[in-house]
Amino acid sequence: MNEYVDFHIPDCDEFRKGYEIYNKQENRGRIYFEALAVVSENWGNPEDMARGIGIIIRGWNYRYSNYDFDGLVSCINTNLAVLNDLRFKNIEALSDDDGGTIKDLFSRFNEALKRQRDGRRSPVSVAKALCLFAPNFLPLWDSKIADKYDCFYFSDTADDPYLRFCKKMKILAEHVKNYVPCSDDRSLLKRIDEYNYSKYTMHWI
Repeated sequence: MNEYVDFHIPDCDEFRKGYEIYNKQENRGRIYFEALAVVSENWGNPEDMARGIGIIIRGWNYRYSNYDFDGLVSCINTNLAVLNDLRFKNIEALSDDDGGTIKDLFSRFNEALKRQRDGRRSPVSVAKALCLFAPNFLPLWDSKIADKYDCFYFSDTADDPYLRFCKKMKILAEHVKNYVPCSDDRSLLKRIDEYNYSKYTMHWI
């Protein structure tokens, strides 16, 4: 994998300030943990796993919450074997061999989570779903964050930009992995998203 760095790497103080202010300012932070618990505690049951996805999308991306629930259940069921393989994988293990799998999953869930009233897709919703399935391996993003990492996307063709984003988050994770407590209560990718959200989405730092 190409390790050329074309994005900002924060020092320890900046990174910690980002995720600390996120947890002070972002009142919706608990939604992630509620959704993750439902998905994790009901792993293997596509319908209940889909309920967990619904929690995070309704809470964090409400405009795209009118998707076909049965279609999401079917997508989870169809891809459960692949999700099993990725569930406990770590971003540090990301390799070029994972590219096809990640792009295929992204495309499938982009279709499953499209808005029913107009068919519009939300790559943000897709990343929210994928991060619950593999919280240490598949990162969260939004359009502002993606743009800052030169991963701008169009809604219908976001699989390639998302894979590029994954590769960049692997590089970032290597740089900041010692900036968080060893016994943290969330994944390193979640801490990275908190920093990214604070810096690029909300401009709190």
